[in-house]
Amino acid sequence: MFAFFISRPEPHVKLYMLTRPEFEAGLAQGRIQSASNAMSLPPHLAHLEGINLETLDQRRTHARVPLKEHVERRLLAIDFLLKNEEAVLSAPSPERFISAHARGCGKHPDRLRLWFITYITFGRNMWSLLPVFFRSGHWDRTEAVHEAGSLGRPSSSPSNRRARRLSPEVIAKIVDSYAAYSGPGRTLHSVYIEAMARYFGAVVERDPDGRRRLVGVDLPTSDQYRYYVHEHYGLANVQRTLYGEARYRRRFAAHKGKFTQGVGNLYEAVESDGYYCEDLPKGYVDGSALGAISVVRSIDTASGLRLGIGFSYGSESSEAYNAMHFCTAISKKKFCELFDIEIAEDDWPNEGLPTRYIHDRGPGIKAEPGAPRAPDALAIREMTPSGSGQSKALVESAQRRRVKLEGPATRVVSDLSPYHMVRREIRRLLAENQSANTAARMTPEMIRMGVFPNPLGIWKFLNDRARNDAKPVSFAEAVRRFLPGTVVQVTRDGAWLKEQRYGLEPFEEAGVIDKVVGKGVASFPGYIYPFCMRVIWIDVEGELFELRAVLAIRDDPDLLNRSYSDVVEEAGILRVREVERRQHQEAAQIEQVAAFAAETGQSWYSSKRKPARSSTKARSSSDARDIRYLATGKK
Repeated sequence: MFAFFISRPEPHVKLYMLTRPEFEAGLAQGRIQSASNAMSLPPHLAHLEGINLETLDQRRTHARVPLKEHVERRLLAIDFLLKNEEAVLSAPSPERFISAHARGCGKHPDRLRLWFITYITFGRNMWSLLPVFFRSGHWDRTEAVHEAGSLGRPSSSPSNRRARRLSPEVIAKIVDSYAAYSGPGRTLHSVYIEAMARYFGAVVERDPDGRRRLVGVDLPTSDQYRYYVHEHYGLANVQRTLYGEARYRRRFAAHKGKFTQGVGNLYEAVESDGYYCEDLPKGYVDGSALGAISVVRSIDTASGLRLGIGFSYGSESSEAYNAMHFCTAISKKKFCELFDIEIAEDDWPNEGLPTRYIHDRGPGIKAEPGAPRAPDALAIREMTPSGSGQSKALVESAQRRRVKLEGPATRVVSDLSPYHMVRREIRRLLAENQSANTAARMTPEMIRMGVFPNPLGIWKFLNDRARNDAKPVSFAEAVRRFLPGTVVQVTRDGAWLKEQRYGLEPFEEAGVIDKVVGKGVASFPGYIYPFCMRVIWIDVEGELFELRAVLAIRDDPDLLNRSYSDVVEEAGILRVREVERRQHQEAAQIEQVAAFAAETGQSWYSSKRKPARSSTKARSSSDARDIRYLATGKK
């Protein structure tokens, strides 16, 4: 007995009976052959081959009856035939036997026969009885047999009864018109309006009540237009055209791998980006709220370690990026000492510059201040496309997240000065290097070696294996390349920047103090870290000296923890106070001159200058002797 399965237009099965000699003759002649690839499902379910059918119901979240329940009902319907399987198959006509049973239990003979033969043919797999509901509606609506009229329930609105089935020619016009009028920002509704007016030649007609409708030949409705556009181009491509390539890639395109797959060494690729501190710092002088502080950080692609940090006032500027490069290049223990932060070298171990540097098209593209003196500047600068956050996704995803509040605009004012806010952000970075989850970057070898899944753990693993591409940079070179320059006045009592004095001890230790202050007041090029004015650097004949700020009197050393803007503000206040002091000085002197005149009746300036002749001197000497005699009794 042969079972011949037919899947179109509806699944059904035909049974053919052969005698043993006929069967063996067919095999010998090659007219009957064994299937080269046995199927576990019937032909009408062939596209589900290899899929776990148990999970199909998980996709049908709104189904009223689960597929498994349909399958179990069919299995229950053929239960009698399965129990009497030998009698069914040995009957002179198995089809008649099955049909007689079907009529007795109220089932359709063809369906019952299909279920029974399918079940015993395909491994007695319950899921071979799966209904083919997924094929509902998958028929060609453009066939000529369907041109008679519109299928389905007629519209309840008389003005909408123009809908009809569309011919292939009209569908082609829909496809062409969309290609002609679609574009970024053009919604499908606006494309339909233009297509009706310019491509289909639609005319507007008014009814007696003033309602308008479109009139023309073979005009598709907006729903039909949308349906065939989506069918031809696909929903993803329609949204790609509407929203642009960036949104399509972010929301719809398949992922092409992890961003870390392209690197294997530390410092091989470094991404940088900035964020703003949510709270505003407090002014050092008057305590008022200052502008927001922009924080720029760089992140190593391989390990996720935060390599450097920089700051600027008000906006994300090149000053912040240069400060970040300075931090990245030097020892972090030295960097933290500038802010009175004590760490071990292992707490923030990186040092050097990357070979490949990725940043956006903002202020980070500007060359560092010392670029003309640094021919070996950053080897590769990769600028991401505008508005493409995924091009530097690692640093973007590592930035802080804010909760966006609704309602009237508010601002958060901190009690921290800019200097202390910078110290807080440095501490935040140190915490992230310890706490960030880098399990997704772990290789099987790292897992077996027990590497801790944080940036420092992966950094140590790769660095111990010499997988570090950092370019070493001396501290002096980093200062000259990345820090803003200034002019420092040096006198015998110290170096002066605005109104802040710095000690000259490094000059004395180096034995160049006479060379520096021998000419009285001298000017030298200097460098500053704008958010830390405790230390400045002065370049004297090619040698860099580090000078530390000192107080005029013995006081709290924390008073020296200021930013450059604080020093400038103090200098401005002192200038105003100096003008006021001169006015006060003059008024105070005049006040005392007037008081003396009122008290004594004498003039403050009553002295007269006379010639100093010898006779006068002799008389003065005689008078002096007389006075001494009266006072002491001695001549």
